[in-house]
Amino acid sequence: MTKPLAESILALDFPEADAARIDELNCKANEGTLTAEEEAELEIYVNISDLLAYWQSKARQNPQQSS
Repeated sequence: MTKPLAESILALDFPEADAARIDELNCKANEGTLTAEEEAELEIYVNISDLLAYWQSKARQNPQQSS
């Protein structure tokens, strides 16, 4: 993995609107008021977040990336 690719992966994050939606869904989940549709939506966000965390972990471990 090249250093520019690793840096690009490390810079990835949810857009502000999606981050706000995730916060909203998490609040509803904590209150126990999520609908089935919202639960599915939140699960999609969680899966994407897990994948992004995996990619970022790999980018941090990249031996070609100098500090």
